[in-house]
Amino acid sequence: MVSLKSASGFLIGLLEKVFYRWGVFTSKHPYPVILVSLLVTALCAIGFVNFRQEHQADKLWIPPWSEYLVNKRWLSGNFQGKHRTEFLLFQKDNVLTPEAIQQMWEIHKKISEIKIHGFTFNDICSKIPVGDIFHTDSPSPRYECTEDPTASANIDKKANGEDREKDSVWPDYYDYGEDDYNTAASDPGQDDLWTDYYDYENDDSYYATDSAKNCTTIIPRIDFELYGKDLPKPKKKTTTSTSTTTTSTTTTSSPEDNISAASLVLSSTSKPKKEANEDEENDELPIDVYCNILQSLQEKCAQFNLLEIWKYNETLIYSTTQQEIIDAVNLLERNPWNSHRAHYLGSLGSKTRNASGHTIAAKSVQMYWQVKIPDGAILVKNQGSGLELEPADQVTLDWEKAFVEIALNTTFPGVSMYPHAARSYSDVSTDAIFFDAIKLASGYMLMFIYTILMLGKLNAVEVKMYLAITGIASVGMGLMIGMGLSSALGFPYTPMHPAMPFLALGIGIDDMFVIVQCWNNVKKQHGSNIEISEAIGQGLKHAGVSVTITTLTDVFAFAIGSISRMPGLSAFCVSCAIALAAIYLLQVTWFVAFLALDEKRIAAKRHGIVPCVVKNDYNPTDMCNREALFAKFMKAYTKMLSNWIYKAAVIVTTLTLLGFGVWGATEIEQKFDPILLLPKGSYLRKWTEVNSEMYPTNGWSSVVYTGKMNYSNLPYMDKLMDDLQDVVNQKTYLKSRGSWWLDLKKWALKNHKADTVEDIWTEKDFPMILSEFLHSSDGAKHKRNFEFEGNLTCGNPAPPIKVSKFSVGFPNFAGPSEHIPAKRLLEDMVNKSKISERAFSHVKIYAAWETDEIIGTELYRNIGLALVAVVVVTLVLLTNFQICFMVFCCVILTLVDIVGFLHFWEMTIDIISCVSIVLAIGLCVDYSVHIGHAFLIAPGSRLEKAVSAIETIGPAVFNGGFTTFLALSLLSLSQSNIFITFFKVFFLTVVFGLFHGLLMLPVMLSILGPQSMDENGSNAPISSPTSSVSPAPSEHHSPAPAGQLGKQGQRNLSYIQDNVISIISENSLDEEKGGRYPE
Repeated sequence: MVSLKSASGFLIGLLEKVFYRWGVFTSKHPYPVILVSLLVTALCAIGFVNFRQEHQADKLWIPPWSEYLVNKRWLSGNFQGKHRTEFLLFQKDNVLTPEAIQQMWEIHKKISEIKIHGFTFNDICSKIPVGDIFHTDSPSPRYECTEDPTASANIDKKANGEDREKDSVWPDYYDYGEDDYNTAASDPGQDDLWTDYYDYENDDSYYATDSAKNCTTIIPRIDFELYGKDLPKPKKKTTTSTSTTTTSTTTTSSPEDNISAASLVLSSTSKPKKEANEDEENDELPIDVYCNILQSLQEKCAQFNLLEIWKYNETLIYSTTQQEIIDAVNLLERNPWNSHRAHYLGSLGSKTRNASGHTIAAKSVQMYWQVKIPDGAILVKNQGSGLELEPADQVTLDWEKAFVEIALNTTFPGVSMYPHAARSYSDVSTDAIFFDAIKLASGYMLMFIYTILMLGKLNAVEVKMYLAITGIASVGMGLMIGMGLSSALGFPYTPMHPAMPFLALGIGIDDMFVIVQCWNNVKKQHGSNIEISEAIGQGLKHAGVSVTITTLTDVFAFAIGSISRMPGLSAFCVSCAIALAAIYLLQVTWFVAFLALDEKRIAAKRHGIVPCVVKNDYNPTDMCNREALFAKFMKAYTKMLSNWIYKAAVIVTTLTLLGFGVWGATEIEQKFDPILLLPKGSYLRKWTEVNSEMYPTNGWSSVVYTGKMNYSNLPYMDKLMDDLQDVVNQKTYLKSRGSWWLDLKKWALKNHKADTVEDIWTEKDFPMILSEFLHSSDGAKHKRNFEFEGNLTCGNPAPPIKVSKFSVGFPNFAGPSEHIPAKRLLEDMVNKSKISERAFSHVKIYAAWETDEIIGTELYRNIGLALVAVVVVTLVLLTNFQICFMVFCCVILTLVDIVGFLHFWEMTIDIISCVSIVLAIGLCVDYSVHIGHAFLIAPGSRLEKAVSAIETIGPAVFNGGFTTFLALSLLSLSQSNIFITFFKVFFLTVVFGLFHGLLMLPVMLSILGPQSMDENGSNAPISSPTSSVSPAPSEHHSPAPAGQLGKQGQRNLSYIQDNVISIISENSLDEEKGGRYPE
């Protein structure tokens, strides 16, 4: 204990001596100090030549060696994913109406007409092959012929809409379900389910009748036989085929449609595709003919919406009926636009169903467009100040911008549209940061005004406007040094860095108030009998040690954050640590030099705003008479602090806050959701909220990638599919699973390519079966799921598989407690499956989920290390276990209250709150350490020492906290979650930090604070033995008469002489003071 006090006493004595001499030197040579400060700042700013920004989320919040980034790097070299999907959520009371469909068409036309740098959507879209070699954009004709002379008249009635019975299309469609369809098929008395399906259309242009032969060629608006679900069909009742003698008249749905030869042959000579094997055309056509037809098919843009039901035909869209829309979304299982599988019901949100379970209305529908980044395109890696998920080329970014603008600026009555482009996250977060920067600047202006008012007096000469400007300028210079050096070290500028000015001002202004407060204490004690250089030296002697303690704890807190596994947090903390250290040095150099110049200005009675004007007749009084008000406050505070009722009230309030804090801290949720970083009023946030409301069960879909695989891996693939299905059946961690293997197996067995599953996974047969499957209507969609070591050619065996993928669907998880075990389960199953030498699951949301996995340990580790730093620094510099313990308790109480009340303020533990909580340690420790240090060097009893601590340093602590609050105040109106989080965390830090530092700590010190006895029996400080600057008295104290020391000065001098650990003798102090201390 004695050795600790000796070492600490030596260190503090040395620091006080250094600061005293430095204060005297700076006040006597201010201009060289200012010049050197500017020069050092300029030199450090050279580091900006290495300045770079990083806004990609996966490079900010997860470790570079994380599994997610390792897999992403592997994919970038083996499976190029250059597709970007754009979403539009269309919301209306009922989207299954002709009016809604027509409104969707209007917005679709506008988007299709976007032209950027000469490119439209058709030029930049992702291309997909047509799923059927007999696919045509023209409707396929169907014939109805009969010898009944009344039949043609009946058909004409149908064409004219005169014979529309509800049950002629779907008998009692709204009243029965699938079982009734089976009944209709088995009962010959029931109407044919398919025969009169198209009778609901009132446009006779879709029907042509040959009265001589009693035949009609029907051009259906929607070919339900070709694209609809497989439903049992009853026998035809009266129709007979006369195809060999019939002359047909064909009427198409629009003049520009042309029926291809392939479709005419199929319609007139073969039965509907629904009745044949799905790939019967492969058996009927030679393979070379089939492949030639396949290669001649035109690829189509990847897009999905209800409009493809009518093949984007404006005439059909504007003549549709509500029943046709309802029938289409319930019955179609293939996309008429490209013949691929379609699930239109899945795109509908908040559906209304009838008694039989059929969807008859919905409140929202999803629309998709997919664009592709061209090979070799130059990527724009920094799209703004916001977070980026994926880079893209300039054409794609500009097209997405136009897409969003059209969606936001197009309005229809009763319709709400919410776009979500791939660039939206970056745009919205950038706009939020820029918009809130204005509010932040306004908050700084309020802080600047308050600083001017508090630093000086409100009279013409003693107002310290320019001193306040130079103090804030020192913060700006420190930020420049911090960013310059961190850039030189290779650390990037991240979306968190805009918060640096706030943190730097909050801490830097606090140091400035402490320096000025200590200087004012010296002036109050010695009046005009002390020279400026001596007063500044004495003030800096005490303030320097105090701000050194707080700065070291702040720098240590940020330095600890710099070893974080999250690169973004690490870069931010490094910049902050360097900036705070630089601000501290500038405060004791640059600011002190200007303080000396400003005091010389006041001594010369120069105007505070216009220094060239001399005010010889100025009145050196304060308009607000703050000193008198403060004296009254201290008198009342002394009475309160000596009252046990007041002490009990403070202790009870502290324990009550602690109780709520513990409650909230145990309930707060740990969850990092990138969407929460978006402003609440932004269109992207609204899209997310509406999407969650309309599609509450939709979760994320992960993709399982494999490396090289062949026939020998297929048994393991089959087993993995079965295992995944077992997990899906449990309805806990997985919602669905789908794979090319499942479709290939079904297709091969159905089309007699293999008799058993085992026949598929042979070395001889598998390559050819895979090739035929991928060139079939069922397998064409899976081409994008493979990368081969060679070219995949129709009619030839498939080359060896280089990469393959399949999807697994997650349910909508509530938080990390659900998605973390689900992700781990899936990864464990894939890793153990042996489907390939390398197999893993990957999706963008994994970046956030991996952050969730580490953010808890990051928070606890950083808090623990920061608290250790606080304990070590305060113990070494204050050399008192009691004070150190009390300061530590104040920090712990403040942290618990902050975390607990964040829960009640609807906050979660995410990246921003994690960083803010760690930074809050640096702020809240300032409030307590200043009071504890002032208590130690104050004379008197415990009560007197506590009162003296509040009197000498309390105003500076309060002003520092209040200026921090002013800087934050306007951020309460922010829309950015980043700034909202900063506001909430640091607002609670200021409130609870000031409460524990200015109210609770003095009460505890007055009861349990350390004390020692001087030779007269009075309590004297037990620490900081060399501190000879006594606390400033109130205004009623008068300077000591010439030739003798004041009472407080005698106590300090007596303590210095009698202390066991005397570092600086009285004579050396007199020498340092230059004989200016009043005798």
